[in-house]
Amino acid sequence: MKSYSVGIEQQHVLDIGTASGLFARDLARQGCRVTGIDLSSELIHQAQQVNIKDQLPIEYLEGNVEHLPFEKSSYKVITAVYCWHWFNKLTVAEEVYRVLEDNGRLAIINYEWLPSRNSIALHTQTLIEEFNSTAYKPNETKMFPEWVEDIYKAGFSGVETFSFDINIPYSIEKWMGRIQASPEIGGSLNKEEISEFNSRLKTFLEEHASTTFNIPYRAYGIIGIK
Repeated sequence: MKSYSVGIEQQHVLDIGTASGLFARDLARQGCRVTGIDLSSELIHQAQQVNIKDQLPIEYLEGNVEHLPFEKSSYKVITAVYCWHWFNKLTVAEEVYRVLEDNGRLAIINYEWLPSRNSIALHTQTLIEEFNSTAYKPNETKMFPEWVEDIYKAGFSGVETFSFDINIPYSIEKWMGRIQASPEIGGSLNKEEISEFNSRLKTFLEEHASTTFNIPYRAYGIIGIK
């Protein structure tokens, strides 16, 4: 992302839809000062608990990204990782434009597994939809050119896009942790539902997964320049 002037040391970055803070921590480890904001109090609490141990330069806030609690031109970079599909996109793009400095960057990064290419990913997606009927149902291409139009409508002067595919290795424990941290599970279900979900997923993985296994992902990014 540094080639797009995102994630550079000493940058002041706002990570919207931060969830449990995974990308916020990545940015902080690269030397950025980060503010993470999310509507889910549960996920913000999880992020804060992790940071008690990590002690990274991150401030976490509970809030609505359609009404960001910041002054005009407050941030050089605003990131939105695997969350743009949840938003009222034009409204959030306009709010991001307001909060960005001149020549600032909006980085939308969509990073999703490809269920049709892997039985573990397919079963996981099916199980998520069983437990959460309102869960985001991704399209097959994992590319969203319509989002670019909203970025331009919000006033951004330039937009770049990129995409690539990659296989990510997981253990059963790490895959279950990845799914539990998602807004569809950790940010939506109650403790009893999460426990039942984890039990069902663990049973499937123990029967069908090897010690380590690959999950195919596609990354799709949009860089908006103010």
